[in-house]
Amino acid sequence: MKPDYLVYAVTDPRLQSRPRLVEAVEATIKGGATIVQLREKEASGKEFLEAATQLKTLADRYRVPLIINDRIDIAQLVQAGLHIGQEDIPLSEARRLLPTATIGVSVSTVEQAISAEQNGADYLGVGSLFPTATKNDATFMSKETLHAIRQAVELPLVGIGGITLENISEVGTTVDGFAVVSALFAQPDVERATREFKEAAKQVHQSVSDRV
Repeated sequence: MKPDYLVYAVTDPRLQSRPRLVEAVEATIKGGATIVQLREKEASGKEFLEAATQLKTLADRYRVPLIINDRIDIAQLVQAGLHIGQEDIPLSEARRLLPTATIGVSVSTVEQAISAEQNGADYLGVGSLFPTATKNDATFMSKETLHAIRQAVELPLVGIGGITLENISEVGTTVDGFAVVSALFAQPDVERATREFKEAAKQVHQSVSDRV
């Protein structure tokens, strides 16, 4: 079964304490998140593995894919997917170590996108599409570059970076899914926020389909 990238929930330890991580992620899943990425830039290996193990159990229960950010060793240990950037382990090596896992790659140029497709990526993360407070070093991607990547590859594209209920329509169907952090985890009612975001994402895709 191919992953559904429509509502791609990305964790951030600055928005939810580690003891409440499982609770927060479960709320997004109940609200309609279709895939979850565990992102723990500052955690120790032990802390990361503990969190990944807990979330894998949760994700399996709800039949939602779990993706691990950067750490291929953690992905191997819990049998999850992997998301890597341009400075992480090369995609060719990641695919060799995780031959059947879902692997996504962050790209910012057409050349990177084509290379990732040729080397076995399952989907591409594209952005930052809007200003974001959750990743200070994010590079802004123009609409022109986004459209050029869309035309150059056939892989699913997941937009990331400052996507909210207010601006999601600006992205439209150029991307297949929306990776969101603050729009879900920074809200007082995470489950409700996820449900509203998913409805908005579905409406954006449907409105474009109706015009075709």
